[in-house]
Amino acid sequence: MENRLPFSQVLAIGLMLFAMFLGAGNVIFAPMVGQQAGTNTWVAMGGFLITGVGLVLLAIVALTRGEGP
Repeated sequence: MENRLPFSQVLAIGLMLFAMFLGAGNVIFAPMVGQQAGTNTWVAMGGFLITGVGLVLLAIVALTRGEGP
């Protein structure tokens, strides 16, 4: 059996994923962290990738693997 989502739901999910990965915090905070990191650029970049990308991916995986009602 083929389960297809309507276009409106696909659009809503796409916009939500876009907002999770490219929110205002990721656009504003990343350059500021890079500027303030100085010689610790790689440490700052690693921490930002873990929190800004890694935790979002973990949340998406947790939500998709969750049991239904």
